[in-house]
Amino acid sequence: MFSSTLNKLANHHGSDKGSTVADRHRYAQLYDVLFHNERDSARKVVELGLARGGPEAPIGGAVERHCGSPSVAMWIEYFPKAAIYGFDITDFAHLEKHFERFRFLRGDCGNPVDLARLAALTGNDVDIIIDDASHASFHQQLALRELFGSLRSGGLYVIEDLHWQPPHIESRLPPTPKTMDWLAAFREGTGLLSSVWTKEAIHALFGTVASAVVLTDLQVPGSRYRNALALLRKA
Repeated sequence: MFSSTLNKLANHHGSDKGSTVADRHRYAQLYDVLFHNERDSARKVVELGLARGGPEAPIGGAVERHCGSPSVAMWIEYFPKAAIYGFDITDFAHLEKHFERFRFLRGDCGNPVDLARLAALTGNDVDIIIDDASHASFHQQLALRELFGSLRSGGLYVIEDLHWQPPHIESRLPPTPKTMDWLAAFREGTGLLSSVWTKEAIHALFGTVASAVVLTDLQVPGSRYRNALALLRKA
């Protein structure tokens, strides 16, 4: 069966982006195709959401989990020269002691102030941003609105797991179109107004996106599970 360098790292470190752990999304196989030419040149990689299962606590709270992050370990090994930035509602600052190139910021994807703090920390020359946080539509779209500008020209913004939004979180957040539906309208040249998106915000994003692709479960190589993710390239 086809595997790849990044898929092997995902499996080794226990990330569900690989082909053997938990939901076995196999995103790592796709990422290896997208990222392999940038392994030595990438300088900044950002991931929102650092552990499987998300915060095991209701909105407004977070458990203290002094555990590792499979994806952080995977990215550190895959990108040998990049600073890896992590953002999560749960505290993973202890990982900075284990990984010299890892920097952590604790925050909430539903809080524009926290997202602005992340943007200030990373600067505006990020190579890759991956949203693997709560998967709630409001969070996904607010993060996209606030962080897309942090990418360098040609940088890539990824939103994972568009096929599923957690109903217990979605129901407590401002009403927002499903991210898959919002992206479909955006790709058609319109966009949907919501608690996140004004006409001005949509127009601003139009001006900075070079391409927007949504991959469904049929397009994730070898997956036995339903998957969907978005890839937005900055102009």
